[in-house]
Parts: sequence; C-alpha cells; structure tokens
Amino acid sequence: MALIADSGAIYAVYDADDRHHAAVAAVIQEDPGPIVVPVATLAEIDYLLREHLGVDAELQFLEGILQGCYTLAPLQEPDLVRCRELIAQYRDLDLGLADASVIAAAERFGIRRILTLDERDFRAVRPRSGGAFTLLPADARC
Repeated sequence: MALIADSGAIYAVYDADDRHHAAVAAVIQEDPGPIVVPVATLAEIDYLLREHLGVDAELQFLEGILQGCYTLAPLQEPDLVRCRELIAQYRDLDLGLADASVIAAAERFGIRRILTLDERDFRAVRPRSGGAFTLLPADARC
C-alpha cells in the first residue's frame, strides 16, 4: 500500500539525530508500498537537507530518487486547482503549497496514508472523499 510523504518526514529519514528518525525509518521499513513524493515538495526537502545536514544528504536524497526509493508525483493542473482550494479553505493553518500538494496528490492517487510529522495540519484537513488521513508514524502507535 502506498504512502505519500511530506518534507519533514523525508528530512527525518536522513537525519539520524532527529528525534523522529527511528519511527519514520520503521514505517518505511515495514511498508512494502511505494513512497510517493509530490514534486512540489522537492525544493523544500532540498533546502532542509542542504541547510541542516549538508550537500552529502542532499546528494543521498537525489540518489534515492534515481534508484527508485521514491516515486515522484508531478503537479498537474487539477492538483494546482485543489492546492488553491485547500490553501484558501484552511488559510488559518498556513498550509503552503508543499503541504497542499501532498493532500492534492493523496486525493488524486486515492492514498489515505501520509508519512508526516505535521499532525497539526494534516489532522485538520479532510480529504474530499470524507473521513480522515492516517498519519504515520503517529497512527502506527494506535
């Protein structure tokens, strides 16, 4: 079953000192499905890795993409429309394009599981189809 990942979770994968590293790594290790990364999050991931961990982490992430560790989800026009709707609807959350693109891609692919450390935003947002997203690693402990 596929997961869709946000930038904070991807960062935690590469930062062994991050307090969430082990939990995120465990989810990835236990999950056989692809990890979908929206293209709109790449610049944010790159910035976090380079700024906090250096060029080697940035290169390691890029190599992971090239080796197929992640499946990139392009930002399509309907996704951009949905991102605009989400940013407007949840303006008090200050979602931003990166988080909105995670939700838009999740909805497009029918993915209900989000690899994230950002419970505040992703618990507040409801998918178009109703219900709630499953947030990992947090919901894995339930």
